[in-house]
Amino acid sequence: MKPVWEIARMARVALIGISLLGSGVASVAAGQTDTEKDARIWLERMSSAVHTYNYDGIFIYLHGSEIQTVRIIHSVAGEQERERMVLLNGVPREVVRSNDKITYIVPKNRSLVLERRRNHPKSGFALLTPQRIDKLLGCYEVSLRGGDRVAGRDTQRLLIEPKDELRYGYRLWLDKETGLLLKSVLLTSARRPSEQFMFTSLRFLDSVPPALLEPEVSGKEFVFYQSRPGEADGEVGVPSWLATELPFGFELSARRRYSRGSGREGPMEQLVYSDGLSSVSVFIEPLKSERAALNGGSSLGAVNAYGTVRDGYQIIALGEVPAATVQQIATSIQRAGKAADD
Repeated sequence: MKPVWEIARMARVALIGISLLGSGVASVAAGQTDTEKDARIWLERMSSAVHTYNYDGIFIYLHGSEIQTVRIIHSVAGEQERERMVLLNGVPREVVRSNDKITYIVPKNRSLVLERRRNHPKSGFALLTPQRIDKLLGCYEVSLRGGDRVAGRDTQRLLIEPKDELRYGYRLWLDKETGLLLKSVLLTSARRPSEQFMFTSLRFLDSVPPALLEPEVSGKEFVFYQSRPGEADGEVGVPSWLATELPFGFELSARRRYSRGSGREGPMEQLVYSDGLSSVSVFIEPLKSERAALNGGSSLGAVNAYGTVRDGYQIIALGEVPAATVQQIATSIQRAGKAADD
């Protein structure tokens, strides 16, 4: 089970930079109250801001007793989006991103266990696809909660509360000037803060000097995700596996395949199911032996995982959602052809 949590930890940090929450702008739906419209406008601003601005900042990521401090440099030039994250405490590590290709760099005498993902996932960190705001508002109540200050900047606070027990809630702090997400607190089912992310300093730039995007750590490189030849980045494609019983509001948002790595019997497939805010990653790969199989649930803080075996494949669902959610998704995964026959 250790590789799963290693993936969760590294992918969450990387995904903070990848999708502080989506891209594009959605239209305001008719029939909404003024409060709902105001909340929706802020969600739209947040989803577009992350792909709009150049900035250099430092954020802290708190998960349980673990605290990581990260410098992030983000650059947007036309259709090219680049990012570099430098972990400032612990073993020197860097994460370099060019659009959807992520490369981890660790010292030469260290190794990084990637038995599967994104992705997270930060990616799962509060992933929001703007096209799904309507569906998101069917799963959550979103309200404005006044102003505050984060990293010396004025912010608007949002409270996002789930309408059922199959997802968690969030508190968000959005920069009033740009809409960029500056702070996020994940709330468990007991409404207790679990995971926190917060900028401590932030500087917006007219342009980013290329040297700031070049890694300084000299060591091993691990490519985390790269589109398959002929497949567009982020394209869902036609999955060979799928979930037949999804919790309300969840749908397939991404599909990826990982080539064979050291010790692997074959490629790994990843399916990402999202309700627009919460996400669950499902990892499917050939099972080496029944003795090595993960069956049942496990948790680490707010992150829950559930493993099962089907047709000689190990299936693991992982996400920052309640245990019942990952179990429901994992146990409903079937081969696409078999699901169609049922």
